[in-house]
Amino acid sequence: MGIKINLKLSALFFSGLLLLSIYSCKKKLTEDVGIPVEEIFKGLNPEKLSDLMIIKAKDSSYKPKGIYDVRFADTLKKFYIEHDGLPVWLSFLKDSMVRVHLNEVLFSTEEHGLPSKFYNGELIKIHLKRFDRLKEINSDVEYQFLSDLDYLISMSVISIYNDLALGRIDPHRFYKPFYEMPLVRAKSFNLFSVLQHPRTFHDSIILKRPWSIKYHSLQLVYKSYCEYLKKNTIINIDTSQNISSDYNSRVVDQRMEMIWLAQTDLTENIKVQIASNREKYISKTREVFSLTPGKVDSIFIKTVCGPVSNLVDNVLVSLERERWFSKPDSGQFVYVNLTEFKAILQNDSTKIMKVCVGKSKAENYDEKYKEYLKTRNARTRPINTETPVIGSRIREIIINPTWTVPNSIIGKEMYHQIVSNPNYLSRKGFEVLLDGKVVSPSSINWKKYKPYEVPVKIRQKAGNANSLGNLKFNFPNGHNIYMHDTPEKGKFSQTNRSVSHGCVRLNYPVEMAEFLLRLQNDSLLVDNFRLKMGLQPYDSSLQIEDSLLKPIKTTVSIRLKNTIPVYIDYKTIVFNEDGSMLFLKDIYRKNNAVAKRLKE
Repeated sequence: MGIKINLKLSALFFSGLLLLSIYSCKKKLTEDVGIPVEEIFKGLNPEKLSDLMIIKAKDSSYKPKGIYDVRFADTLKKFYIEHDGLPVWLSFLKDSMVRVHLNEVLFSTEEHGLPSKFYNGELIKIHLKRFDRLKEINSDVEYQFLSDLDYLISMSVISIYNDLALGRIDPHRFYKPFYEMPLVRAKSFNLFSVLQHPRTFHDSIILKRPWSIKYHSLQLVYKSYCEYLKKNTIINIDTSQNISSDYNSRVVDQRMEMIWLAQTDLTENIKVQIASNREKYISKTREVFSLTPGKVDSIFIKTVCGPVSNLVDNVLVSLERERWFSKPDSGQFVYVNLTEFKAILQNDSTKIMKVCVGKSKAENYDEKYKEYLKTRNARTRPINTETPVIGSRIREIIINPTWTVPNSIIGKEMYHQIVSNPNYLSRKGFEVLLDGKVVSPSSINWKKYKPYEVPVKIRQKAGNANSLGNLKFNFPNGHNIYMHDTPEKGKFSQTNRSVSHGCVRLNYPVEMAEFLLRLQNDSLLVDNFRLKMGLQPYDSSLQIEDSLLKPIKTTVSIRLKNTIPVYIDYKTIVFNEDGSMLFLKDIYRKNNAVAKRLKE
């Protein structure tokens, strides 16, 4: 059971709004010309106004007084220059619908977790009051004001358009180089389309923003949290008291009240419900926060009753992540959510399997890395083994893969054992390659080289003991990340499966291979694969005696003609099929940094 959003009502809500928006876009509109500016104000010289816009656009230091941010200053100024300094908005500000839509766009960003101050809402409101009072142009002061107003609205509108369509934060820059997921809504996205068609800018913004039920559900929860915080004084755990003290029990109940109020049906008094069914709500709360069954304990307190900002920021950040990328609702793909430790195999039906992912960095990783840069002492170099966010296509299945050990693992985990005893490599099933040729480990003077700079390749032979197991799945990315089998099957029984060096380990790699091969439009591929793996084919006419079934020993590559999308994502809130929400542990501690940037 989880926090349920009424999916039927949500679907009706956004479907109706979307249809209304599409209809408004299809209506036959008058040409985007507006009222000539010289007809709006007595004494206005349109050429002088345009010349002033050009002068300001060419001034690298220009920005209207009080404007919040100038992220798109260079490109916006270029736009004005290319359009001969013609104002975008002044001819339309007497149009009541344009004004209504402008006000709605400027002040509805709060619903998306984006403060209206980012988009100069109050400043523009003040300027528009002055605009409405202005009847005649008598001095350069009015020209300065009108040019500033037009630029200010343009900057605000394109900022909102960008931030709702693609996210306020560019994840590729923010996480460089550890974010390789495509920004789906970036396709055919033109930042300045909202300036080229001022009458329909509102529809352009609506149609480009996220429209999923997941996104709308997150908005409802975010709104509920914010309203609760406005109406209530939050109390925090008193660590000097027992967890079960009366005061701390009130803290627990208040947190649960805030969490469970975030439902569409608010008719019941949730405070009374919690008081009369406290153990039930504790159990439900543990479930939606992915905690093992139990009572209020230290883990519950840390997860649910920590700083209340953690709860709000989790939803705030999840909204932004949905703007970056949302798991498709249909199609053929493999989707891995790192925080959930699961892979979803999506075709006509959905299959789910457990995965293991990269270990989290040490909490003091940044400090350790700064210290390492000072000394360059390889022994103190911290390693980042977190699995990056990747969007790619699976192109190859390898049976009986070998494993070439990355330099980072050689330096951190193997070098000192090799120096002590080079035979360590042979005993563990590794071979050493120098210039592509296999050589004896003892023929290398290991002490001559730094741990991370050995001039050889260390490769683990194929076989059951190989760290990649019997199957490997390749997809292009900049980090040499892949999915693979593993001999360490016991790891899949762990709750926290953040245990790998960065690659994704699969609980059922054979099922993954068969899923991919079935999408190749060749009925024989799956059965041929199973024979290579020493398994009976599904086609009874191809089956052989069990005694003759033997897995191949050689390394074989199967190239996929139909490459399959794979998404390795990072979401700390997910949705079950019934619409209930599940809050997951922020295993790589990413939320705080994103939330901080979203508030800047």
